[in-house]
Amino acid sequence: MSDFPKTLELTDGIMVTLELLTDKKLDELIRFYQTLPEKDRLYLRSDITNPENVRRRFGNPDYDTMFPVIGVVNGEIMGIATIFRASFGWMRNLGEVRICIAPEYQKRGLSTLLIRELFFQALKMDLYKLQAEMMDTQQAAINAFKHLGFREEAILPKHVTDIKGVRRDLVIMTLDVEDLWATQEDYVKTPDFRMH
Repeated sequence: MSDFPKTLELTDGIMVTLELLTDKKLDELIRFYQTLPEKDRLYLRSDITNPENVRRRFGNPDYDTMFPVIGVVNGEIMGIATIFRASFGWMRNLGEVRICIAPEYQKRGLSTLLIRELFFQALKMDLYKLQAEMMDTQQAAINAFKHLGFREEAILPKHVTDIKGVRRDLVIMTLDVEDLWATQEDYVKTPDFRMH
């Protein structure tokens, strides 16, 4: 994991350090999740305000099946993006992407930087396709994934329930890793993102 840490610039000139999540950062990750407003927690799959849930999911990470990258600004976590993948079986070449950004760092380029890191890791993990799932009401997230090259694969009506018990449509978005690689040639020539 010699690619990390790396310091990059957001669209407004703020510097962010991208790091691989380790056990040493779990308490900071818990604090990050606990500061999220309810509107940003409505769609999460587990109660991330409960420290034990965070420790159970991210503690002692196996980077072959879960690859979490955090964005740190002024010593505080402002975002996390993770690839989850099966270690065996017919879905081992599919990576599920999940991302969570602090409200004050949304629309500032942090999600793009984090997803690009996951893209390069997907190549190393021999993943063919990345998948993201969200509720139909998460229009900003849907637009952000479209901007990153993902496309809507399916919409499953009333398939999921938010934390308030409201049933929502599930939107499944995918990105073919080889297709994205073709569009990123100029970008990956920069030293910060060159593959090692």
